[in-house]
This record gives sequence, structure tokens and C-alpha cells, in this order.
Amino acid sequence: MTRRIAIGTIVIAVVMLIVGLVGVGYVNRLLHTQAQDELFRQAEATGRLVETALADVGRNPGTGVEGQLRGVRSEAARVLERARVVGGHDVVEAVLVTPNRSFPLSQEQDLVPLLPPDLREREALQIDVDGTELLATVQRFPLGASEIVVAIGRTAPLLPIRGMSRTLLIVVVVGVVMIVVFGVGLSRWIRGRLAELETASNHIAAGDFSVRAPVEGDDAIATVSVAFNEMAANLQGTQLREREFLMSIGHDLRTPLTTIRGYAEALDEGAVGREDAERVAAVLHKQADRLSRLVEDVMLLARLEAREFTLRPEAIDVAAHLSGVVDTYRGRADEVGVSLGFSSTGSGIVNIDPDRLDQVCSNLIENALRYTPELGTVTVTVTVDDEHGFVRLVVGDTGPGIEPADADRVFDRLYVAQRYHPIRPEGSGLGLTIVRELVDAMGGTVSVESTPGEGSRFTVELAV
Repeated sequence: MTRRIAIGTIVIAVVMLIVGLVGVGYVNRLLHTQAQDELFRQAEATGRLVETALADVGRNPGTGVEGQLRGVRSEAARVLERARVVGGHDVVEAVLVTPNRSFPLSQEQDLVPLLPPDLREREALQIDVDGTELLATVQRFPLGASEIVVAIGRTAPLLPIRGMSRTLLIVVVVGVVMIVVFGVGLSRWIRGRLAELETASNHIAAGDFSVRAPVEGDDAIATVSVAFNEMAANLQGTQLREREFLMSIGHDLRTPLTTIRGYAEALDEGAVGREDAERVAAVLHKQADRLSRLVEDVMLLARLEAREFTLRPEAIDVAAHLSGVVDTYRGRADEVGVSLGFSSTGSGIVNIDPDRLDQVCSNLIENALRYTPELGTVTVTVTVDDEHGFVRLVVGDTGPGIEPADADRVFDRLYVAQRYHPIRPEGSGLGLTIVRELVDAMGGTVSVESTPGEGSRFTVELAV
């Protein structure tokens, strides 16, 4: 990006310089032409005055040209001096050229001798007179067999030309320099900001998600920096949640492993008698099942989040199918003193994945049994509407309920288990997260309604 800016700046500077030089040249030529035209007009006007003053010279050949000039030369000199002063010229000279010789009409003859004899009328040239550069021209006027040559030179016409040309050239050069300086400065500024963003990216790549890119202004780089910071914040949050998840899973794994190891050591040391063998075996089986369930839930959640599974819908009677799922939990409900009820509304055969439906319903029932106290109630309600094409599953309980501020996060990993201590700690604490992932994969929605101290209602709606 900075390279493009640098190249663009150079191109603009070069183009501006070329255009400026062309413009200076054009203006210089235009002004020079205007100065020449003005000088031509002045020379012509001055020549007419001299011609008038010498109108009678040459009309009396008997006295000779020199004799005729004695009386009018002073008048011609006054005319030339007046023309010099009025016109603002540096030099105004005239000479009468006869076939035999030339007669100066002005007191000084500094310019005329320097002019080439073949200098044409309405032609100007720059000539040095005693160290002063003049713009000079001549006008020729016939006077009988002779001619009057008027020469005018002035520096004034050159001054505005040079001044304006110099000014334009300075403006062009300054403009080019400013463009280059601005382009270089902009390139360095952008390079610096991109370097900061690159540094922040390197920190992210190294696993430091706490770094943030500086945000300056409201340009494109600032927009990218804002998006980068949002990404970094999300990654940092994800990293924190993953760390908390792993620590929690590690704790849940450690508990059954510690129990299994303790009983294994007791068995190895012969500390368990024959009469305790059955009890110890039951404990080992229970902890092994708990450990197996935890591992299975973690692996299932990983597959669900990676979408590495396939839905296999079948034509089933949803109400009858879920009634069977509820029946598998009645023994456990009776064991913990919780009433487990089931009801259904509507019936019909619909296409749905029975295994994934089992997992959704089972996880919701298990979650309810973990938090519902003894003598509490868990209800499962199924509504099948094949006419409008939906299945609604509602699992309610009379547990402690959920605070309104936590309602949006109950489906996050281990959130409920960490915020609300279950009465029965069996399970992985991932059940609600698995429910959300399964329902999302099936194209449905899951929500919760809860009143603290009264209980919660989880509602799943699936299109069929």
C-alpha cells in the first residue's frame, strides 16, 4: 500500500512539474510576445515623430544633407529624448542613413552600432549594452533617397516576464516539493500504523490475545483496527472460556478417577473384605459410568460444534417415542423422590432423527433431575402438529429457577453448573450446551423461561 502511495506521489509530482514547466514556457512566450509588440509600436510612433521633424531634409540638394541637418538635428534630439522619457525606454537612438554616409541624430550612439545591419523591422533581439541586457528593435522610414533608422532598447519589458516566469517556476517547484513531502510523510504515517497493526497481529499469532491495535481517526485503517480489536476480544473471551472449560472438565475427571484409584488401592492392599466387595464394585461401576458419560459428552460436543455428524430422519410417532424415553428415567426419578410426568397433545407420523431427539429430551430430563429437590416435579409435554409442521417439547421442573440475568447464558458450557450448584452432581454439566447444538443442527430453536424459587421451563420447537 505504501509503495503504491509512493509511486503515485512521484507520478503526480512529475506530471505537475511537466505541466508547470510547459505553463511557465507558454506564459513566458506570451509575455515576451506582448512586450515585443509594445516595443514595436513605441518604435514606430517615435520614428513618425522623427520623420516629421526631418521632413524637409533632402528636399534642397544644393546645401547638402549635413548642412540641412544643422538646423533640425537639435529638434530631432529633443524628439528622441522626449520619446525616451515618455515611453520609459532606456535607449532611444536614431540615425539618418544616406547613400554615402550615416548621420547620427541622437547625442549618444550606444545601441545602433551594436545592431546587425540586416535586422528587420518588427524584429526584436536581446543585446548587451555596457553590461545591461536590453530588448531592442528598429524601425526604418524612407526619407527621399535616404532613410531614418530608429532604435529603441529597454529593460522594463523583460522584468515582468522574468519576474512572472520566476514566480511561476517557484510555485511549480514548491508545489512539487510539497507533494513529494506530503506523499513521503503519508507513506511513512501509513507504514507506521500498519506496522503497529502487524505487531498486534504477531502477538495474536503468538497466543497473546490481550493485545489491541491503536485506533486513530475514522479512515480505512481505523476501521480495520476496530475489526481487529473485536476479533482479538472474541479470541480472548474464547480462550478464557476454553481455559475455564478445561479446568472444569479436569476437575470433573479427577473426582471419579480419585474414587476409582482409592478403591483400587484398597483392593490391592486387601483392605476390602468379602462383605464389602459388592458395595465397592457398585461404587466403581458408578464412577466408571460417570467418567464414561463425561468423556462421551465432551466428544459429542466436539463433533456437534464441528458439525461432524449426520442427521438420519425417520418416520416415527414422536409422542409415543418420547413417552418411551421418559419411561427410562422413571426409576431414577423414583430413586431421588421426584415425580416425573408425561403428557402429549396431537399425534401423527413425522420425519425426524429419533436418536438426536432422544439426546435432546434425555439431556433436558437429566438437567431437571439434577436441580429438582426431593418431592419436586418434572414434567415433559409434547405437542405434535403435523398440519402446521412442528413438534414442541417442553420440560419443566420445580427447581431453584434461574436469575433473569443468566437466562441468555444457560446454554453456555458449564455455565449453569458453575453458577447454580446442583442437588445431584452427576453428569458433565454439558447437557444444555449439547441440547442447543443438536437443536440448532436440526433447524429448531430452544429457549428457557424461569422464575427464581419456582422452577424453569425449557421449550424446544422443531419444524417437521
